[in-house]
Amino acid sequence: MLVSIIIPVHKTHSFFIACIKSALSQTHQNIEIIVACNGNLEIKECRLFLEIEDSRLIFIKTSSGRDNARNEALALAKGDWIQFLDYDDYLFPEKIELQLEALKKSPNCKLSICQWKKFFTKIEVDYNFPFNTLYDEPLVTAESLVQKMGVNGGFIATGAWLVSKEFIHGLKWIDSPNDDAVFLSEILKKSPQIVMISSVLVGYRIHGDNTSSIRTKSEFDKLLNSWTKIYHNLRVLKVFEINRYLYLTYLNLIYYSKELKGYRIGIIIFNVFYFGFKSKIGFSIFRDIKKEILR
Repeated sequence: MLVSIIIPVHKTHSFFIACIKSALSQTHQNIEIIVACNGNLEIKECRLFLEIEDSRLIFIKTSSGRDNARNEALALAKGDWIQFLDYDDYLFPEKIELQLEALKKSPNCKLSICQWKKFFTKIEVDYNFPFNTLYDEPLVTAESLVQKMGVNGGFIATGAWLVSKEFIHGLKWIDSPNDDAVFLSEILKKSPQIVMISSVLVGYRIHGDNTSSIRTKSEFDKLLNSWTKIYHNLRVLKVFEINRYLYLTYLNLIYYSKELKGYRIGIIIFNVFYFGFKSKIGFSIFRDIKKEILR
């Protein structure tokens, strides 16, 4: 079964090499790796930098932006399953094989999500995965997953997914700092059955140049708009806990607003109260807001 690994890249860096090598080292060898060169990065420069010859590597030049790179690569992908991967992340060798094996046992499932670890330079460093409650059942519905995230918090790294290409037909990535959360909400909106893998199979690298960092007001506006999209996608699941999930999200956005000198703080506070009252949290909303402002 062919798996397409889609990697958008806009500049060369040593951890890009590590990412590509981790993809090529998959124990499931029936793969194609689509390297989507975007921005000012040309295919020739990318090839010369990597110095890796492998017939499974496919280089394409796309329009600027991580969203365009993924969308154009997805349109060309021939795989039955899609593995999205950022150019600075790392796949453990058995990642795809273990997820495919689990999916074969549950043919109605169109999505698998594994655990991941954050790391800086060395992937071997110990890491305590903080969202184990999301994985206490091997098979979950989209509704159940959203419910757990609403109760316990958490996020799901892009590289942790393995998703059916057919199932995501017609879905598009958007230009946003949290584009992965938006795309995942589009998937969950379709209410899939999900195979959860309670093993760490992906490395999520932390560094100063992460493209999801919020540095400007325009990026922050995109972030706010994306959470509106996420809410509209997930509310069709009719899960009460989505209100608490958004409540926690907007509380966290207070910090980012402070970093931009209080930009959009009014609309953020409004949404904290809106989703807080919908969650029936009560007067502890005031305490939580104060805590975030003083953080």
